[in-house]
Amino acid sequence: MENECADYQQCEMSALAAIYVDSSEFAYTTDKDSRLFSGSVAVEVDTSVCESLVKAATRVGSGIEAIDWSSVKYLPPIQLSFSLPALYPLVDAPQISLSCCWLSAEALERIAGRMTEIWHIEQGMCVLDSYVNMLRYDLLTMDTIKIDTAAVQDVVAYNASRRHELFELQTFTCLICMEQQSGKHCVELACSHVHCVECLRGYWSMLIDEGSVWLVQCPFPGCQVSKADDLSRVLSPEQVQRYTMLSDQRRVDMDSSHFAWCPREGCGKWGPRDTTNNKLCICTCGYAFCVCCRRVWHGTSYCAIDSRIKVMEEYRRALEDGVGLAELERQYGKDVLEGMLEKEEAEGESEKFIAAMSQACPTCSVRIVKAYGCNHMKCTQCNTHFCYICGARIGLSDPLGHFRLAGTACYMMLLEGVLGDQEPVAEADPLDENLPF
Repeated sequence: MENECADYQQCEMSALAAIYVDSSEFAYTTDKDSRLFSGSVAVEVDTSVCESLVKAATRVGSGIEAIDWSSVKYLPPIQLSFSLPALYPLVDAPQISLSCCWLSAEALERIAGRMTEIWHIEQGMCVLDSYVNMLRYDLLTMDTIKIDTAAVQDVVAYNASRRHELFELQTFTCLICMEQQSGKHCVELACSHVHCVECLRGYWSMLIDEGSVWLVQCPFPGCQVSKADDLSRVLSPEQVQRYTMLSDQRRVDMDSSHFAWCPREGCGKWGPRDTTNNKLCICTCGYAFCVCCRRVWHGTSYCAIDSRIKVMEEYRRALEDGVGLAELERQYGKDVLEGMLEKEEAEGESEKFIAAMSQACPTCSVRIVKAYGCNHMKCTQCNTHFCYICGARIGLSDPLGHFRLAGTACYMMLLEGVLGDQEPVAEADPLDENLPF
């Protein structure tokens, strides 16, 4: 009987070896002394069963909602290890053990119990293939079998590896050059469109070199999907780094309400604006600064005013059209701006009064008020002689000649506005020798 069992076992090993050509899927050894077989089979669950298990895992949740289960089509194989007794399969059942990263010990124990039931039904026949088929196709008949959420990362990693392995064995039509390419020379993007690596690398590299990073996406017409993982699989680390830098720069420039560039010289980095105080921004380098004045963070104090004239011009425009008024008041303070405006208006009235009641020296621009006397003035600052009426310089060779020029506003006006008992000289003939000139 042992010889007959040995023949059955040899036939079963040969059949499994023919099915599983890859040694990583099936391997067995024969003991030199007892000539007994032992080995293992890596059983991959059928994709339809996998899909149902994945849906069940998604419904259960248990903190794994962040995983994109929709892309999981392959689960890590279940390892079936066996040792065949001398009287298998006619008398004794095979000794088995199961291991799997995504099945709990309790689940593996229930599966082993189901295999025992199969043995009792098929006793006298080789059952390893029945065990394999049960693991591959019939797990759903056991309602309590589900994915152990503690093995999520192992599941995701194996799924990616398996998909890549099968992808390389296929042939695809590149959607850029429209030529047939082996999967080894192609890449499947997150949107499921397939392009050959050479075409996609050339296209994306050109866009990144030009700085058009917003166009770095799937080139298929109408598709705008772009993910960082896709870039790292196609481009060099230097190109990915440049893409990241330009993308960050564009994002900060286009969304200044949430991001700001660091004002420190030589930094070149950026940071997010604080959600509770939008004036505060902390750069990734650790420097905290005020977004409005670009200085080191000054807390709740208003920003210092560098140019009063510039700020007042902006404030006046904002009061007229309402654009930027709230931002200015938040930066400098509404009370501060109103006080500056009142002071400026008061100073403006003072300047108007001074301009009306004085004359500027044509040389040094010092304002001079005439308290008494004629309109021939001498600046106490620079000693320039000038006319108090029109502000023109007066030559020392003929200081009174300026008031004898007929047809001018100053003609015969030397004593115009004289205070005290003196009366202005009446209009007379300029050639009259009795004139006081």
